[in-house]
Amino acid sequence: MFQHILLPTDGSQLSRDTAERAVSFAKAANLKITALYARPSGPTSVEDVGSLVEPAVLGRMASGSEGKSKEYLGFIKKLCKEAGVECTALAVVSDTPWEAIVNVAEDNQCDLIFMSKHGRGGLSSLLLGSETYRVLTHSSIPVLVYRPPEVDADRRKAKAKEKGRKKD
Repeated sequence: MFQHILLPTDGSQLSRDTAERAVSFAKAANLKITALYARPSGPTSVEDVGSLVEPAVLGRMASGSEGKSKEYLGFIKKLCKEAGVECTALAVVSDTPWEAIVNVAEDNQCDLIFMSKHGRGGLSSLLLGSETYRVLTHSSIPVLVYRPPEVDADRRKAKAKEKGRKKD
């Protein structure tokens, strides 16, 4: 059914866990992966930040962001190589990751987006929004949302604990 997965990453442990699961899924189904890191644009020149930042510092900021791209995407490329899964890695500059995810998936003819849902809940989820939610609501491409088993187990424990308090 699927042939090409888009696998976005933000470098977090949850993204790494999701990548491991996605690569396993891709291997079992003989799929190829496009790994994506959408790095923030940030200031790109002295004119963008005025005299607040020296040009040398600005250069280090840009190279640090590129280093993160290589690190995060390198992790996925290594997983794919070890599993024998075809992989392409892309780093794009975007201050709206969900848009980058949807656009890259469409531009690269991906037929599945495989991503995680961060464990935010309650008010912080409402205030901060969710990149996953935005991808789900804006993408015409199917989205598989991976949720590690321990996230659900922690939530169940917290709910049970809360119910116990309400009875007291």
